[in-house]
Amino acid sequence: MTDYTLHVPSIRGATVDSPDIPYQEDDFPTDDFAEIDDYYLLSTSDIPPESFDDLHLPVAHIDQRLSLPLLKRALEKVETLDDIDVQTKRETIDMIHDLGECFPNHDLTTDDDIGSL
Repeated sequence: MTDYTLHVPSIRGATVDSPDIPYQEDDFPTDDFAEIDDYYLLSTSDIPPESFDDLHLPVAHIDQRLSLPLLKRALEKVETLDDIDVQTKRETIDMIHDLGECFPNHDLTTDDDIGSL
């Protein structure tokens, strides 16, 4: 079982727009993993992560706006992680729903805002 570390992302606003993903390490305005982890919910090393490849479930645009389509995608993807322990999975799902409160007029479980993710 992979040991995932849940991270509270730093956000600067919110948007219903879909970003271009998957992100690559050079997409970010910094090479400091302690800042790049602010865009993701999970790391397979620690926080800050040891490498870019340790980061999972992006939820923010490059400008650090929380993204509704990325939250919806993260909610779907966390369900497919077979190697995550039950407690971390539950905490991740709860955090996604908590972050979803930034979008009071939208439902995280519908596809109406996902677009082509």
